[in-house]
Amino acid sequence: MGNGPAPAHPEDPFDLDFTSLVEDAAAPAAPGPPTPEHEEDALIGSHALGEEGFHVVLVRPRPGSPANHVVMIVDDDAPTAELAAHVLRKAGYQAVVALDPREAARLMSRVGAPALLLLDVEMPGMSGLEFLARVRRHKHLFETPAVLFTAHSARKDIVRGLQAGADGYIAKPISASALVAAVNATLGH
Repeated sequence: MGNGPAPAHPEDPFDLDFTSLVEDAAAPAAPGPPTPEHEEDALIGSHALGEEGFHVVLVRPRPGSPANHVVMIVDDDAPTAELAAHVLRKAGYQAVVALDPREAARLMSRVGAPALLLLDVEMPGMSGLEFLARVRRHKHLFETPAVLFTAHSARKDIVRGLQAGADGYIAKPISASALVAAVNATLGH
């Protein structure tokens, strides 16, 4: 898929204010029709979700290791988010929880860009898909891996997620082994 979009504002590499992700800006444009690659990945993904509980498609090249090795879980369901964080911590990852995109943006402004975003799709205020589209346009986040963490796992949902820039899906209810396997695959471990 190429190298991803160019950073929106490459002039200041030290500006780590991520609150712009959730400011009342114009909503991202609706994606066009799915590409044949998205359709093929969605077909494969819907099968993988049924078999393994996750599907990962690495569509962006990763430039070296990230400075911050934190997995950020953004999910408005606190028990699910905390359970996922607990599972990842037991697997050796640093994991933090944000209960909505605004909290995620504030947390990133304090601790920096995460190594991976796990995003719930349905959240009040701003959906995970809208937040992901904004992440893909941000100068410091556009290559950050993002996996959708959702009960919406029909083929059309996978296509929408891939179009928004998702690198994969994890089906809810989560399986600890599927969660760790998806994170390992996404981060290349």
